[in-house]
Amino acid sequence: MKLQQLRSFVTAYQERSFTAAARRLNATQSGLSMQVKDLETSLGVRLFERSTTGVRPTVAGEMLYGHARTILRQISEAGNELAALAGEVTGTVDAGLMPTITRGALAPAVIEFTAQYAHVRLRLVEAYSATLTEMVASEQLDFAIVPPHPGRSAVTARALAHDREFLVTGPRFGRAHMAPVRLGEVRPLKLILPTPANARRAGLDAYLAGIGVVPDAILEMDAMMGTLELVGASDWMAILPATLCYPDLGGNPLRVHPLIDPEPGVDYALIEPATRTLSPAAQLFAAAVERQMRRIADEWDKRLGAIAAPGEDRRREPASRTTSAQEAT
Repeated sequence: MKLQQLRSFVTAYQERSFTAAARRLNATQSGLSMQVKDLETSLGVRLFERSTTGVRPTVAGEMLYGHARTILRQISEAGNELAALAGEVTGTVDAGLMPTITRGALAPAVIEFTAQYAHVRLRLVEAYSATLTEMVASEQLDFAIVPPHPGRSAVTARALAHDREFLVTGPRFGRAHMAPVRLGEVRPLKLILPTPANARRAGLDAYLAGIGVVPDAILEMDAMMGTLELVGASDWMAILPATLCYPDLGGNPLRVHPLIDPEPGVDYALIEPATRTLSPAAQLFAAAVERQMRRIADEWDKRLGAIAAPGEDRRREPASRTTSAQEAT
């Protein structure tokens, strides 16, 4: 059994296609198919049922995948530990972040990190969660921070943080910045929502249904800066995470309103490829981003102290275990 055979098998399992797996590994389809065939021959079992539409793992394939993924992660972890013995943190970090995080937390995280680790090269991608998840699954990114949702077997996830969500309005709303709002009392309610492909949409739909609120008008938009511009210039509103709203802490020009009865929120997970562990540099940058997210949450806590019940901790602590993206929901 060779490592290249295991990598070919794992990628084919995740993609359910030799063609897609070969594309992901920058290999030929015939070469990858031969690697899997040789692995089947050496093990004496059939790992895939092949068809014109792709491949489907057999019982033996399902069993091997769990072992193979563990082996490849352990090899990655061993390499990271050996690299750490050199002492100096170097290398390249490819990270994916949503606009939710880049607007408020990215700049201070990058400033903090680059001041300490000048020899690490950062390559950052801003995109929505579905795109980032695919990029992590195909190992184009070391990690991404996204809302947890049923995902690919190619990705593992660790619960990271919980964020409040606020109603964000422009001056036309006529209510003071930081004034609490019951969404059912807002009329007309013209709401900008992310498209169904966005991981936050299902949570927002569930929130609206749970409180029995039907917006008077809905505009679907996956363009965060465009959303903020439209809210500031019109009577359209949006429900947005507190991390993203941090630049609006002062209420000018956008106004932020805590939603009550009940208060909605969104969870975040750090996702990484299932067969790799984060390098020391990637771990340190992820930690820097997480610290900034928690700092922002603490500042919102202070601002909302007069609104929250005395002694009430309205933020949930994330779980500490690592799980699959599907289990993280």
